Amino acid sequence: MPRLCRNAVAVALLASGLGGCVGTAGVSTWQYQSGPGYETERVSGSSIRADTGQGISREACTSVARRQTGAFGGVSSEETTSCEGD
Repeated sequence: MPRLCRNAVAVALLASGLGGCVGTAGVSTWQYQSGPGYETERVSGSSIRADTGQGISREACTSVARRQTGAFGGVSSEETTSCEGD
């Protein structure tokens, strides 16, 4: 294959591969509370994604971690995460 044709094929393949466009934006927040015998940490995040092939989608997640110290020094902890989106 002549060199000019190989370059043209490479450019055509590259252009077809870059035909779509994807963009993502997100924001997150963090909150921490503590007191005698307890700590609570909450992280919330939300993102939106725009894709020319799949449209617009969003996702929002919240994670909460709790830790408590008992009267005799024992520590218990719990972490939960919940997400919703389309």
